[in-house]
Amino acid sequence: MAVNVILGLFIAGLGLAFPLWLVWRAYSTSRKLERGLLFGDPELLDSDQFKIDRVTLGPQGTQLIENVEFVMAPVQQQSVVQGGVDSDRIY
Repeated sequence: MAVNVILGLFIAGLGLAFPLWLVWRAYSTSRKLERGLLFGDPELLDSDQFKIDRVTLGPQGTQLIENVEFVMAPVQQQSVVQGGVDSDRIY
């Protein structure tokens, strides 16, 4: 009789372990996504764990275009004018 109770508890534990793991994984993934969105983490764009299929909010004037690949825009360097002389012209 005691063996049946122990075996039943073991099987019940195994039966609960998988659903509990799924709930924990969903919760931790949600926390990771929320934290990444809060801090503007650019790694979310390249992550295999998250897929961006629609942008629903953007600054005023934003245009939504379907099937676009997101890339980081290059930073343009600005020339510095010192002493009224630029490399191309004199002021």
